[in-house]
Amino acid sequence: MFADMAKFVGGKIATALIFLAVAAGGYWCYQNPEALKSMAQVVKLTIVWIVIAAALPWSSYLFMRPLLARQAAMQSAGSAAATSIAVIGVYSFADILLALWMAGWQVNGGFTWLVLILGFAAAAAYNFVICESLARQVDS
Repeated sequence: MFADMAKFVGGKIATALIFLAVAAGGYWCYQNPEALKSMAQVVKLTIVWIVIAAALPWSSYLFMRPLLARQAAMQSAGSAAATSIAVIGVYSFADILLALWMAGWQVNGGFTWLVLILGFAAAAAYNFVICESLARQVDS
């Protein structure tokens, strides 16, 4: 019985706190429309970057078959691996350049750099997964 009552009261308190937080956020947005516009621009550019970074490695499908044939003709496994790393590196470098270009070549703050570096790492991992998946698909 006490557990049910605690859930009920806790739910009411949580609802009130959420309502107050949303109301305070709405009031802050009303008082600071320029900051809201600035945040909206950042969100828009971030979404554009994510879409482009997600689509970019899929373009390797166009040249994956000749690349795999060239790798098979290479004498050393190290050269073939270096070619794969180079393709993924080019995509990752393009992701980094695009992000910095969209940011106007200036990034302020340690937290912003941390978020960017984490985004770049995620994009590089995504590039690797997509390129390897396409290579397996074309090879079979």
